[in-house]
Amino acid sequence: MIDPSTYSIAYYFATFVAICIATWWYCSNIQRHRTAMQNSSGEQAWGEGAYSKCTSPGCLRCRSNSKARGLMLQKLVRHFHDNSLPIGAVQRVIKALQQKNGDLEREGHAMQQPTVLYLQDLDTKLVWTDSIMLEHDVKTLEKNAEILQLEFSAIIRENGWKINNTPTGQWKALYLINQGVRVPETCQKCPKTAKILGRLKFLMNDSGFGNACFSVVDPGTHITGHYGPCNIRVRCHLGLQVPEECSITVGGRRLTWTEGRCLLFDDSFFHEVHHHGNQKDPPRVVFMVDFWHPQVTNLERKALNFLYPPQ
Repeated sequence: MIDPSTYSIAYYFATFVAICIATWWYCSNIQRHRTAMQNSSGEQAWGEGAYSKCTSPGCLRCRSNSKARGLMLQKLVRHFHDNSLPIGAVQRVIKALQQKNGDLEREGHAMQQPTVLYLQDLDTKLVWTDSIMLEHDVKTLEKNAEILQLEFSAIIRENGWKINNTPTGQWKALYLINQGVRVPETCQKCPKTAKILGRLKFLMNDSGFGNACFSVVDPGTHITGHYGPCNIRVRCHLGLQVPEECSITVGGRRLTWTEGRCLLFDDSFFHEVHHHGNQKDPPRVVFMVDFWHPQVTNLERKALNFLYPPQ
């Protein structure tokens, strides 16, 4: 007869092994995430994949060093004083500008490392599925998905697409709003889509962090892992064309799109996109919109728009 204590020993041993494996997996993934964000010179990568590197010294995403933040803080205090605005109402923004280099990596979740700005005390969610405040904008997009699909089909072969190469393929985007700047040519070609954008309450159209575009990922493409620049926005993907072999992984959680439905996530978490289809498969198409995080106040928006204006 087997001693009952044998079962207990086996149980604890199995539990110990499982914990060791889980810890190894988590730590190795964190290291992989950090390594993926470094190029050969040690500089932070940017864009929709770590394969794309910033070459502009004035790029919004690169203004994260302590000296630059100190100058920005001085300008913000002066701006609020000159316009008789209460500087005390934007203490979270002030604290964000007072962060030292490296603080962004130590705040919050280990897989959440915005490259430029971290605003404290905002709700942190990998995926936004139950926000009442964003419900109006989500429903507006989903109700008009067919219109967006039709206008996309009409402009897919037009000029103006930004092509982004990756190690395994490419993705492209046609912007209606690019870093807060309205693109008149695209808005004229897609007038109904532009009108729909105008009805969104949380559209980030007045900030250098805000974008709205049609995003197309070719089959066989892997958009390598990266972090977004800030945690003050919620990124929305409205599925327009979603082949089976497509997914986005956010903070280690694998997600898929649904045609006609919105997927909302926090892109300050490490995320990457895969289209595992072959060349005969259609591309993945989403309409991407950046929303203000619902807990960013109106005065904080004013401060952030002054610090990070449309580019």
